[in-house]
Amino acid sequence: MKLHLFRCARGLRTPLACVGLAFFLCAALAQDGPISSTRSSGLNVNKLAHFQIWRTITLGTYSGVEAYRRALDSAGIKIGDAADEILGRPAFPYTTMKADVELVLLSAADLGVNSESSLANAYKRARQVGLELCPAEVGLQLRLDYRNQPLGEALHIAMQPIATYNGEPTILALANFAPSGLLLMGSDGRSEFMVPSTFRFVFALPTNGPLEAMREDPQIVPTSSE
Repeated sequence: MKLHLFRCARGLRTPLACVGLAFFLCAALAQDGPISSTRSSGLNVNKLAHFQIWRTITLGTYSGVEAYRRALDSAGIKIGDAADEILGRPAFPYTTMKADVELVLLSAADLGVNSESSLANAYKRARQVGLELCPAEVGLQLRLDYRNQPLGEALHIAMQPIATYNGEPTILALANFAPSGLLLMGSDGRSEFMVPSTFRFVFALPTNGPLEAMREDPQIVPTSSE
């Protein structure tokens, strides 16, 4: 299995720091074993579901990439090289008006992934139960808001990938690893990237009305707590 790779964050200048970060990444993200089928073991992807809101964040508090970079730096949050690259790319959108986004936290297993699945398939499963991909800016605002992230946790923002200067599709991830602390990092955004069932994603709820109004008997899906 191909391991999920992060680039070393800015400020992690020494080899020891990078090795320490790699150790915690492997412990938290690696998944051994052969690829098996991804028949549903969680949600029924043929039905829309009602999800409990994990968090609500407000976009538009900061006006553009430099304002976010200053806020992250002031909070002592390190930014990985790949993440820092895509933040300033023309394809990375920033809202000019304040908007609330309701977020749901699910693992790939919650979406019916037993062992591994492609990122594209995980996204497809989420859409089938009524979830949406997050605006890319969610990763920045959530990183600033989610200061009490448990040590060792990594969350991936379900979003359209943004290409780095080298053309590598990248999504954002939020992590808290010793000794670096809170991190905003780049994560593999290729559609064919194989996602372990243990990966945890942040999705957005639709903004055009509550999901429970879409069907008479929604699935009730509790989401992960902090």
